[in-house]
Amino acid sequence: MENTVELVREQIAQSWNRARLSGLDPSDTLENFSVSEVDRRSRLLSAADPVLDRMDSVLRGSRYCVILADREAKLVDIRFGTDAVRTLVESTGTVVGRTFTENTSGTNSIATVYELRKPVSVRGEEHFMESMKMFSCYGYPIVHPITRRIEGVLDITFLEPDDNPLLEPMLGNAVSDIQDRLFEETRWSEQLLFGAFQRASARRRGAPAVAIADEMFLENTSAGTLLDAVDHAALRALTDDPMHRQGVVRSMTLSSGVRATVRWERPASGAGIVIEIDPLREGSCSRPAAPLIRAEKKRGATVSVSGEPGSGRTTVLSDLAADAKFFDAVDLVTRDTTEWMTLVGAALADPDGAVVIEHVHLLTPIIARSLYVQLESAAAWFALSSSPTSAASAEHRQLLTACSSTIELSPLRTRRHEIPGLVRTFLAQVPGGPDRRITAAAMTALMGYDWPGNLTELRSEVTEVAATRSVGDITPRDLIRPTSGAPSTCLGTLDAAMREAIVRELERHGGNKRTTAEKLGISRTTLYKRMKDLGIVG
Repeated sequence: MENTVELVREQIAQSWNRARLSGLDPSDTLENFSVSEVDRRSRLLSAADPVLDRMDSVLRGSRYCVILADREAKLVDIRFGTDAVRTLVESTGTVVGRTFTENTSGTNSIATVYELRKPVSVRGEEHFMESMKMFSCYGYPIVHPITRRIEGVLDITFLEPDDNPLLEPMLGNAVSDIQDRLFEETRWSEQLLFGAFQRASARRRGAPAVAIADEMFLENTSAGTLLDAVDHAALRALTDDPMHRQGVVRSMTLSSGVRATVRWERPASGAGIVIEIDPLREGSCSRPAAPLIRAEKKRGATVSVSGEPGSGRTTVLSDLAADAKFFDAVDLVTRDTTEWMTLVGAALADPDGAVVIEHVHLLTPIIARSLYVQLESAAAWFALSSSPTSAASAEHRQLLTACSSTIELSPLRTRRHEIPGLVRTFLAQVPGGPDRRITAAAMTALMGYDWPGNLTELRSEVTEVAATRSVGDITPRDLIRPTSGAPSTCLGTLDAAMREAIVRELERHGGNKRTTAEKLGISRTTLYKRMKDLGIVG
């Protein structure tokens, strides 16, 4: 028994250490971290609901609560024995939609179970956060019986004096019931997906068709000859991307170099996806817009190009008007403002000229207003580049309205399915690069990384890796950025929005974290934690 106690104490001590290393402080509160949406139709909740209902009826009237977290440690359901317990628990910030990892909530029987993938009990003072020390709790991981992946965590929380030796076996039995229901629902969803796949294959008369679910991958003969493991990963990334919920991508480049239109549909919630792939004939579609968005060179249509750093703004402008005179707001750091504005004004006055002004979001409000006046009366054709328009100040937004059209460049993290094609393009440009092969596992790791520097950072990664790996296949161990400990980028809707807001404000205020925190209405401590959680470098 002593060894068991020592092991538990060691687990708790290690958990505390992980929480401290993440930057968490015992005095912090859960309110520092965001609440995100919960999908009530998820497979986990579908399997767990009847079990939670049964536990709810047993524990009703007692000072207990049952908490269910999903595979991302997000709380998706809470059942309270009494209103008094609800008030106490919710006063700590424990609400549905809150994420309970050790770097957001410290040591507890959801976060620590999620970390260790094994049952854990946490009693009173063993909690890391001061606000939780009034409680004790038991937690069990919910493991999918087929995939053996963790699907969630089930927890019973109670006031410390109310501990009962029957709670732990009751929790274990409940988890076993949920896992049994997951197994049954998986069998049903597989049958549903297989039927949808067969119908699609028959309707398409042998044209490429694929079915994807968490536990299975199906493809007909023509898809098998067209796709490889990298394409499989790219298709998963494409259909998981919330930016492509419409179910169609007009042009996607496969590993073979073949361009194809990809369409998909979901037979039912949680039942996977059926994908139809139609290779495009040569000349039937313009080249993909992924690496470089092409714009028609119409002298009468002035244009603004906006996007995050590294998203290809300069490349697009160079393609649009290679013969233009280029000016850069960055130059004002070392150049005289009056001289710079005089040169820009002279170029804009030339009716036969073309002018490109980059990084206009870096101009001071006064200069931005002066430039707007010049653009309004310009005789030359012109184009501007800026950070995302949503991050622009009033003066800069007015400046961009001087252009008659806008090109918005999407960040690379919203189009992960294009990464394999980009990698092959960049690799072909490196001396000896065409002789290098990137394994499917390495390509999957590249697609899983956030790429805060967008195309520029991805190109640097490919160039650096190709330089260090002169012979043989490029494997995940050869990669630099995706293996540097960056957090997962599979963010919920609200977390993704928070990340975008922080990135915009940091860029708008030149990386000044104090001003950024003030504009976001949070403390600097919270800002630092959110930056770390969301993988924001700066």
